[in-house]
Amino acid sequence: MRLSSSLPHRLAPTLALALAITCGQTVLAQDKIFPLKNGAEGIAASGKIVERTRDKVVLEKGGANQNYDTNQISRVVFDGEPVSLTQAKRYIREGNVDQAIEEFRKIDQATLKSDELKQDYAFYRGYISALNALRGKGDAAAATKALVAWARDNSTSHLFYMASEKLGELAIASGTPDQAARFFDVLGKSPFDDYKVKGNYLSGKALFANKQIPEARAKYSLVAQSQVSDPASLKFKKLASLAAIRCDAAEGKAPQAIEALEKMVDEGDSTDAELFSELFNALGGILRTAGNNDEAILAFLKTDLLYSTEQDAHAEALYNLAQLWAAVGENIRATETKSRLAKLYPTSPWLKK
Repeated sequence: MRLSSSLPHRLAPTLALALAITCGQTVLAQDKIFPLKNGAEGIAASGKIVERTRDKVVLEKGGANQNYDTNQISRVVFDGEPVSLTQAKRYIREGNVDQAIEEFRKIDQATLKSDELKQDYAFYRGYISALNALRGKGDAAAATKALVAWARDNSTSHLFYMASEKLGELAIASGTPDQAARFFDVLGKSPFDDYKVKGNYLSGKALFANKQIPEARAKYSLVAQSQVSDPASLKFKKLASLAAIRCDAAEGKAPQAIEALEKMVDEGDSTDAELFSELFNALGGILRTAGNNDEAILAFLKTDLLYSTEQDAHAEALYNLAQLWAAVGENIRATETKSRLAKLYPTSPWLKK
């Protein structure tokens, strides 16, 4: 005999729950934490999140607490979270901004009952706006306003470091590197070595753009002195060494700087696009300042032709090439290069110079 046909319909859910408990399959509300494993997203851990701070998220599972450092968390999914919000987070992790936007638009904000979900929704609304603005398809000022408001109200959130880094990027794009340095400093003051290295490097880069050379050098020194072993941090150490050479050139040591950069080119791995685009831009900038326009053009062309996937460095190279082509009388090339810069990087601070 079928139980469902012999019992009132209203009792079916109660019976299903009772059977699940009897069979050892108790239905529980659960949060999920997706950890990072060697830079990739690992298998989710499920339980009840009982604490969230800037530095850690605590998950209660089986009566015991498990601590997850925020720098080792890919994403957090809360119990009762709309599927579209979960999907949007996943797409952001994968770098698929268009899909993230599409999923986020499906969320009915009125259905978000818990404080955690409301906080998450507000964060990702600002974060997705920032991602869109940074690729030239949104309003950077509006995105900044949204993230600043969120950060002011949620300064102890596990998402605070993410917000600070993105606010720094928005400040750079808006042509205010002094503000960017303050946002990146939040990372530099975190307890995590990889965040410290990244934050100090980005702060140094922002300070250098603001012509605060001694302050930038101090940040690069902190990176150089750091004891790290993960690949991302080691990359920032190399970039900081290169950036320190740029500081030397800015302080009147151009010949020594050129020699040091050429040595890095000779000894480095040319498949490292991030490092080599910065190397050739640094060389081009020093040569241009020295009035050696022809060699400067050759340096910036290497970034343009070989490392155009590095968007920030490519924008810098295009800006300099437009200026240099005009300086050597190649006005058509100068106009074409400036048009490429505007088309490819409409929100780049290099376009506003």
